[in-house]
Amino acid sequence: MINHLVEIFNDSELIDKIKTRLPYLFQIAEMESSRAGKVGMELI
Repeated sequence: MINHLVEIFNDSELIDKIKTRLPYLFQIAEMESSRAGKVGMELI
């Protein structure tokens, strides 16, 4: 398992893909989790 993680972090092409898509994924997550200006889930 550790060797697999080392391979992932040494793959520069994969790292570049993650770097370009990560801000977009965070933007989607923020939009999906916000409700009327509130971020996160409501606790009932």
